[in-house]
Amino acid sequence: KLERSSCNRAVGVAFHLVVVVAAMVDGLWPPANQHRDGDSDDDMPAAPPEEQDEVEAEQPLSPAVLGSGRGTEPLLAPPEEEVAGLEGEAAGARHGVRVVEEVYAKSCEAGSNTAMDAVRALYPHWSEFNADTEMGRRVKWARCSNDWVYGELSTGSFASLIAGTGPIEGDGRTFVDLGCGTGKVTALASLHFANVLGLELQIELHSMACALAERFHSLAENHGVRTGTMSLHQADFLGHLSQSWTNAAGQHWWELADVAYACSPKFSKETMAGLEDLAALMRPGAYFVTVRHPLQNSAMDEVWRGEAIFSWGRDDFIVYRHK
Repeated sequence: KLERSSCNRAVGVAFHLVVVVAAMVDGLWPPANQHRDGDSDDDMPAAPPEEQDEVEAEQPLSPAVLGSGRGTEPLLAPPEEEVAGLEGEAAGARHGVRVVEEVYAKSCEAGSNTAMDAVRALYPHWSEFNADTEMGRRVKWARCSNDWVYGELSTGSFASLIAGTGPIEGDGRTFVDLGCGTGKVTALASLHFANVLGLELQIELHSMACALAERFHSLAENHGVRTGTMSLHQADFLGHLSQSWTNAAGQHWWELADVAYACSPKFSKETMAGLEDLAALMRPGAYFVTVRHPLQNSAMDEVWRGEAIFSWGRDDFIVYRHK
């Protein structure tokens, strides 16, 4: 009986290991730590606990350090090795992705820390959230929404975004990133679009994005990677907490965009409603891409939905096309 019991336990352990290995191969284990539609995104967040300071592994990286690339191992393979067998635009885009991976290797961690630090800086004014002042409006935004919570799309999943939008006619294609953070997605978009616009409300993230963009363009040029024109601006894409951004000709982002993208999993209902209204003003045939939350807008048709990988785990792309 003892021998039979030991044998049964050994078989059970072996079977469990086989199941776990199979799940790992399929990408199902360990389970992704992610938030889904059932989350309470709109609950008023409390002030981020000061205890978090004690468990943070690293201090936020400054734009100067990120821009210099010091302390990171280069990820770039020599161009002739990396693009062997590829031709034309495909070769340039593939090597361009390696440039993005090197420049933005630590951008998510740095962006998350910077966004949290910006909220902590508002603590002395925490009681002013009902004041009709610029500071009062910023405190209310930080206290009454999770719009400021930071996360990034993985480099490899950007191809899914492009595939979801389908072909776009014309040579002057424009990509707009709403809440561009450190600018990683704008850099990826510049490998495919002639014009890329990034809008970021938080000035600290905007400064970091500018430093990283400068290094990205320099490295891309050194490696013969062609990129589109990329412009970054510190502005609220809804025009609530800052003046609405316009270009020199007075055009808003919704008038320029062939593709607009919002990394929106933590956006409040009010922010999503504002995006719905502005998306309705886009030109016919233009695309709008959201993450997790749908657009409730009769002017937009959902044309594609799929899963992508983000810094917090797997989540859904939802692609709309203006009628």
